[in-house]
Amino acid sequence: MTSFSGRQVWQSGVPLNSPDPLDTAVTQTMKFLIADDHGVFRCGISTILNDLFDHVELIETASARETIEKLEAEGPVDLVLLDLTLPDSQGLGLLLEIKRNHPTTPVAVISASEEASLIQGALRAGALGYIPKSAPNAVIASAMQLILNGGIYVPQELLSHAEDGMPLPQDVNLTPRQLEVLALLAEGLSNKQIGTRLSIAPGTIKAHIAAIFRELNVVNRTAAVHRARELRLI
Repeated sequence: MTSFSGRQVWQSGVPLNSPDPLDTAVTQTMKFLIADDHGVFRCGISTILNDLFDHVELIETASARETIEKLEAEGPVDLVLLDLTLPDSQGLGLLLEIKRNHPTTPVAVISASEEASLIQGALRAGALGYIPKSAPNAVIASAMQLILNGGIYVPQELLSHAEDGMPLPQDVNLTPRQLEVLALLAEGLSNKQIGTRLSIAPGTIKAHIAAIFRELNVVNRTAAVHRARELRLI
């Protein structure tokens, strides 16, 4: 296993020491919003999602305005798959707007750009993963499963370029609730088990875990627990 600045990385796009299997009943309908202005790419992502899950509800949008409108109209989604280059939005603007208006909505960036500065910016803005469009279907599927499981996906070849701009934090600011969640992660509990223990909705648990990962500058549970112990947070 390789690590950079305390962060675990991937080999061939498959995470090492990945989280527990997805806490989703096979009969549960998974709801996704695919925001991309290329119909062929949306079709490809739809195929991957339908192969991954037995019951899928797909919402497709081709512009930033349509994406915002659908999020307002359709209610909570399990994951937004967001292209950063849309006809009416360039860069991180739409991602920031989504996280501002729907802070508990998980968002993964799927982009043709592999610029380190954009990767760093997307993660800092609240994205739970950055998936290159050039990645094979199997890697995209693995990345989405990891994100839905509470992890953060950054491919190995991009993480090595991004590391220099993302130093480990010296001061960690976690809320009391996030510290509770972190302690339960250290016990090895799944998202579902943490939600039951703390009486918190699944979407809120995911938001807390994502905030913990960003604050500790790690990409999965194992690294979060290790870093928290280094800082004597648990």
